[in-house]
Amino acid sequence: MMEFHEKTLELNITHELLNLADSYFWFLKDIPLWDYWRPAHRLPFFNVPKSTAGGFHITTEGKDDPTGNAGGGFDVRIKSGSGGHLLFIQYKKGDLQTSSPDPKSEFSKTPHDHFKFKINSTSTNQHFVLRSLANGIGGDKGNAVVYAFPLIEDMGDLEANAGNLIRKTKFVSVADIDKQAKTQTPKVSFKKNKEHNFRIGKFDMKRCEVNYFFFFFGGKDRTPEIIADVIGVKVQEALESFLKSIEYNEGQSDAYKEFIAFQLRESFIRYLKYLLHYFEVSPAKLSVVFLEKYADYFYSGEFASYDNQQRDIEILNKVFNALNEFENFITKLNSREENLYSKNVPRYLTEFLLDARESDAINIRFEGEESKEIIEGISYLSI
Repeated sequence: MMEFHEKTLELNITHELLNLADSYFWFLKDIPLWDYWRPAHRLPFFNVPKSTAGGFHITTEGKDDPTGNAGGGFDVRIKSGSGGHLLFIQYKKGDLQTSSPDPKSEFSKTPHDHFKFKINSTSTNQHFVLRSLANGIGGDKGNAVVYAFPLIEDMGDLEANAGNLIRKTKFVSVADIDKQAKTQTPKVSFKKNKEHNFRIGKFDMKRCEVNYFFFFFGGKDRTPEIIADVIGVKVQEALESFLKSIEYNEGQSDAYKEFIAFQLRESFIRYLKYLLHYFEVSPAKLSVVFLEKYADYFYSGEFASYDNQQRDIEILNKVFNALNEFENFITKLNSREENLYSKNVPRYLTEFLLDARESDAINIRFEGEESKEIIEGISYLSI
């Protein structure tokens, strides 16, 4: 049997996140400008900055510390990228367990099946490195350092869920884990060079615990916020880029502005349908008022085969809430030129992703005992 590696999960889930981030761009590209743009040689093309994934670059190693001792630590430089919104991810591969690890465990109750993810070990203090990263970013923005816990057992399971891995992955903030540990009674703390595991129920992602000191983790599943931010940021960028391309060609074409407004509305509706099918949720299951006006765009039985999983519903409710202002903007578009300017596109403010647009890069200091290998194993998305 082919050996299953953590890197395989990282590559595939990152691929899906980047595809989802740039998905609205596909629907704007589908607007058939060539059907009406005259003269044809002035047909505008537009580009949207693409989302990227990267790894940490250690710029300085073994700097002297203030006491004069060599080997003081690492300086890490993180490029903010063209989008300027960052998410730091430590991917973990879980091992499926079919029995309870201890009578005190949440999984001593049936069903026992759960995935065990090692977040700290006797040889690598990975959790402490991630904590240093979150603290280095500072404030509530430290939440943007997360574990990705895919509920994927092996290569066969990955292949069976290809294209849906995001829906099988729970994103948990490192800061949330530490925060809950401090509020336990009695208070618990992570210990270096000790094995600590994060466990998630195979059949219920809300059943989570942290051990070696066993406590039920009731912190947020950050997936809805992350997906909403990723999509909200990129929809704004795509709309601005599209309208700027129209502005650039203004006065050079006899194009019908009303056609542009109509096609923007149609492409947005197609995008909403894409998201409904991607997450396999019927619009009737969502608490989204603006979907009611698009009922005629959904054919009878279109979503009948979907299970409408509660977690997928929570994700889409959050995503469509993030898209609400864009839907309102696009719905009100008409041929009046002042409405079709990119400056009128709503500004999306992220709830979870780190907004690094004011700086070209972020520099973070790690202490000398931290492992270079662990630091270089952390991934980040630039959205």
